[in-house]
Amino acid sequence: MPTAESVTSEFSPPHLDLDRNVAFHMASIIFQMEQDLRNSSLRKLDITYIHFRVLQYLLEDDGKNIGDIARALAVRPPVLSRVVDQMELRQLVQRRTDPDDSRLTRVYLTDEGRSKYGQAWPAAHRIIRHALEVLEPAEQEALTATLKKVWDHVCDA
Repeated sequence: MPTAESVTSEFSPPHLDLDRNVAFHMASIIFQMEQDLRNSSLRKLDITYIHFRVLQYLLEDDGKNIGDIARALAVRPPVLSRVVDQMELRQLVQRRTDPDDSRLTRVYLTDEGRSKYGQAWPAAHRIIRHALEVLEPAEQEALTATLKKVWDHVCDA
């Protein structure tokens, strides 16, 4: 029968112990920030965290198709399609046929979607500022650049 130590060493190489496991820390940070945003703002606005992320992405680049949004948010397209269905019912977004290719459907923010995002953003900004306040401005920039580099690499894999 394997001992607890042998099982731990088998699944936890020295370079991946929990204190040094970057993926564990990133997921925990995001989960905590998501909970804080949900509790401080999103519930009152009757939107979910994924709704917030879709609104945020479309605010930056409106009129994307489901595949583009899904890729950017790291969500499977069928899941995102159901999310967009919910968002349409709440009048946050609107699907429209692509003017250049009638086979494609694009997703656009509505005035209500912009408004909800605008109401949620101050709380989100406070949560982000709080999370990063332990870093110097140069460290914040380096963290952002590093995370983008990792994201680009993971997406290309």
